[in-house]
Amino acid sequence: MYLWGADSWLIIDGYNIINKWPGLIGAKHKSIGFAREKLNTIMQKYCDYKKTKVTIVYDGKGEEREVEKGNPEIIFSKTSETADSVIEYLAYNNKSQGLTVATDDGVLRNFIITTGVDCVSAKNLMDEVDGALSQMREGLV
Repeated sequence: MYLWGADSWLIIDGYNIINKWPGLIGAKHKSIGFAREKLNTIMQKYCDYKKTKVTIVYDGKGEEREVEKGNPEIIFSKTSETADSVIEYLAYNNKSQGLTVATDDGVLRNFIITTGVDCVSAKNLMDEVDGALSQMREGLV
C-alpha cells in the first residue's frame, strides 16, 4: 500500500479511473455525472481520513478550465486541452512535491515516469482506497 499522507499529493486521471473501477463502471451506466460524483465522494472520504491532497482531473467542454477548490480539488480541462495535458503540466511543474499520479493510460504513465513522478495503476489506487476506507469504518489508525 502507498499510504499517502499529509505531505503528499495524489493526482487522479478521473475518467480513466471511472473506466477501470468496477463500482464506477456500473455507476457510469446510470450516467457519467453520477460516476464522477461517486468517485469524488469516495476520494473526499479518503482525503478526510488520510489528510492527503487529492486532485481529480477530467476532460471538460468549456472555454476555460474549471477548478473546484476543496479536497479533492476537481479540475475540468478546457475544450482546447485534454485532462492528460493538464496532468502532464501539473506533474512536470510540481515533481518535487511528493506527487503521485494514478492512471492506466500508457502514454500518460510513460510521460509521468520519465519526469521522475511516481505513478500507480487504477487497481493499486483502488486497493489503497478500499483498505483505508475499511480501516476508517473499523476505527483503526
